[in-house]
Amino acid sequence: MLARWIFALGLLGLAFAANATLLLREPSKPQAPSGTAEIDLSGLPLKVSRALILDPAQRGGGRLLRLDLALDRRTFEPLPPPSLTQDGASTPQKLHLVLTNPGLQAPPADQLQQLYARFLLAETQNTPTGLMLRRFRPGTPYEDRELFIGAGQFGGGLGRLFIALCPKSGILDIEPCTAKLRHEGVDIELRFPAQALSDWRRIATEAFRIVGEMRSSEPG
Repeated sequence: MLARWIFALGLLGLAFAANATLLLREPSKPQAPSGTAEIDLSGLPLKVSRALILDPAQRGGGRLLRLDLALDRRTFEPLPPPSLTQDGASTPQKLHLVLTNPGLQAPPADQLQQLYARFLLAETQNTPTGLMLRRFRPGTPYEDRELFIGAGQFGGGLGRLFIALCPKSGILDIEPCTAKLRHEGVDIELRFPAQALSDWRRIATEAFRIVGEMRSSEPG
C-alpha cells in the first residue's frame, strides 16, 4: 500500500512539474501569414501576399467585394503580426488600403470634386506639404474636416490629382485622413494619419506599385 502511495505521489509530482513548465514557457511569437491568396475582386483577378491582408477572413482568397490591406507607412512592408491581426487597432505607422472594383463609377477625383465643391469656402492656402488646403463652410456636413489637394507626378503619371479629406487641426487623432485613387482598374481608398500628409506623393506611388504588382501576377 505504501509503495502505491509513493508511486501515486510521484505521478502527481510529475504532473505538477509538467504544468509548471508549460506555464513558465515563453509563449511563441505570432507568425506573419505566408504565401499568396488568389482573389477575384468583383471580377478583377488579384494575387496578393497574405502578409498584407488585414482581415484574417480574407486571407483564404476567393471572390470579394472589397479587400483590406495594412502596411507600415514608413517602409510599405507588412505590419508586424500583432498589429496585423488586430483589425480595429490604429497606430501612427499604419497605412490602410481598401481596394474595390469601380465598375462604371466616375474616377475618384471627379467624385470627390462633385461631392465637396459646393460646401467649400472660397479661400485657398498653400501648405509646406505641397498640398493646397481648402476649408468647409460652417454648418455644412464637413465643417469638422479639411480638404488637401495636390497634383503632380506619382505612380508613373503626370498631372495626377490627389485629394485627401482630413479631420480639422486639433482633432487629428480621432480618425485618419482618407484619399481615393484609381490604378489598373482598381479603386484604392487610402487611410492614413494626418501627420503623414507630407509623404503624400510616396504614399500614392507605393499604393500604385502594390496594386500594379497584384494585377500583373495572374492567378494560377
